[in-house]
Amino acid sequence: MAATMTGERRLEPAVAVAVGLAVFLLVQVTAYTLVGAFEYPLDDVYIHLAVAEQISAGGYGVNPGEYTSAASSPIYPFLLVPFAGAALHAYVPLVWNVVALILCAVLWGRIVQNAVQDRRVALALAVLGPLAFNLAGIAQVGMEHTLHVLAGLAVLRGLQHQFDDDRLHWLLIAGMVLGPLVRFEGLAVTGGAALALAMTGRWKAGASLFAIALALVAAFMAFLTSLGLEPLPNSVMAKLAGGDQDSRFSLLELPMKLAAQVLLSDKAMVMLVAVVIAAVAIPRVTGPARALLAGAVFAGAGHLLLGQFGWFNRYELYALSFVFGMVMLALFRADDMKSARALLLVGFAYLAFSYGSWLLQNGKYGALGIYSQQRNMSTFVKEVYRKPVAVNDLGYVAWNNPNYVLDLWGLASYRALSTRLDNPHEGWADEIVKDAGVELAMIYERWIDTGIGADWVKVGTLRYTGVRAFLGGQVVSFYATTPEAAPELRQQIADFAPRVVGAADLRVEDAP
Repeated sequence: MAATMTGERRLEPAVAVAVGLAVFLLVQVTAYTLVGAFEYPLDDVYIHLAVAEQISAGGYGVNPGEYTSAASSPIYPFLLVPFAGAALHAYVPLVWNVVALILCAVLWGRIVQNAVQDRRVALALAVLGPLAFNLAGIAQVGMEHTLHVLAGLAVLRGLQHQFDDDRLHWLLIAGMVLGPLVRFEGLAVTGGAALALAMTGRWKAGASLFAIALALVAAFMAFLTSLGLEPLPNSVMAKLAGGDQDSRFSLLELPMKLAAQVLLSDKAMVMLVAVVIAAVAIPRVTGPARALLAGAVFAGAGHLLLGQFGWFNRYELYALSFVFGMVMLALFRADDMKSARALLLVGFAYLAFSYGSWLLQNGKYGALGIYSQQRNMSTFVKEVYRKPVAVNDLGYVAWNNPNYVLDLWGLASYRALSTRLDNPHEGWADEIVKDAGVELAMIYERWIDTGIGADWVKVGTLRYTGVRAFLGGQVVSFYATTPEAAPELRQQIADFAPRVVGAADLRVEDAP
C-alpha cells in the first residue's frame, strides 16, 4: 500500500538529491585538486564524443568517410552531438550526467516516499539509494550509465503508479521503451517489467511495450547493416568475447562466466543473493508483490548470465538498482516480511559502503590516470605527429583528431576485431597496420602480443607513475611499424617529452 503523503514525508527526494550531488561534487573537487584540471576517469567517453563528431558531419564512426560501430549505446552518441568540434564539446557528457543524476535521485526519493510508511526507514533508503547505486561514480565517468539507471528507475516509478493507481504511467512506457536504446542490456529491465505487468493482468500492455523496445533495437541493428556493418556494435561483440578476450562468445560458456563473476565480484554475489531471496519469496506473496519479485528475478538473472560487472563499477548498476528497487517495492507491500526487509536494508548499506568508499579512493586516481596517459598520447598525436596512428585503447586519441585512427582492439575496426577473435595469428596486427599505411602504433604490448610485426621498432615508452588507475596498462609502447619511420619518431618523442603532463614519464627507446 502506498505511504501517506505528509509534509514531513516529502523530504525523501530532496535528501536523495542532496546526497547524490554532495558525493559527486566531493569526488570532482578531489580529482580536480589532484590532477590540476578537469578529466574523466575513463577514456571511453571520448569514443562517444568522437562518434558524435562524425554524426554531426553526416557520418557514423570515429574516422571521416569510414563507417564503424565503436559505441555500445545506440542513442548516447546522438545526445552528444551539440557543440561537436568546439571546446565545450568535452563537457556535454558532464551536463547530461549531472541532469541524469538529479533525475535519478528525485525518482528514487519519490519511489521510497510512496512505498515506505516508516519515516526513519524511508529517510535511510533515501540516503542509501544514491550511494548504493553509485550515482556519483557513473556520473563522473560521463558515459551513458547514469541514463541507463534513470530508465530503470522510471520503470520502477511507473510500476508503482500502475499498482497503486491502476494506470499505465508515461514513466513506465518511456523507461521500458527507451532503456534498451541507452544500452542493449536494458531489455532485461523491460522484460522484467513486462513480466510483472503480465502477472497482474496487463499482459497486453507488457507484451506491447516489450515488442516496441525490441523493434527499436532491431531498427538500430538495421541501421548498422544499412551502413555495411554487423548488426551488433563492435564494442558489444568485444565485450561478449570469452574471458581471455581472444575468442567468440558461446552460450556454453555461461555457467563458467556466472561462476567467475560471482567469485571475482562482490557485487555479482550481492546480485545473486538478491535474486535467490526474491525467487524464494515469490510463493509467499501474492498479487503485485509476487509480480515485482518475478520481474526482479528475470532482470537480475539476465544480467548475471549475459551482463558484466566492474571496470569502474558501472556495468551492473542499472540491474542492481532495478532488482533492489523491485524487491523493496515487493517487500514493503507484503505482510510478515520484517526479516526480509531488514536483510534488504543490510544489502543497501553494504552496497553504499562498498561503492562509496571505493569511489572516494579511485575517482581521483582514475582521472589522474587518463590525464597522465591518454591525454598525453592524444596531444602528441594531434600536435606533434599529425599522421595516421594505430592504438589498441580507442578514445582520447580519436576525439577531435583530423587524422586517421586505426583501432587494433577492434571497437572501430571489424577487421581487427574479427582477426583478433577468429584468427590471431603471428603478426596479424602488422598486416592491418601496413594495409592502412600507418607508421606509428601506440599499444599495450600484452594486448597485441604475437600480433606485433617482426620488423616493428620500439621507439618510446610512456609510463604512468601514479597510483594505479583504470588503464589497460601502466606502460604504453610506441612502435615504428617500419624501420624507416623510427628515426623521425624518436626525435618527435624526445621533443615532446618535456611537455608531458601529470604523473607520467615519456622516454625514447634507443636503436639497438
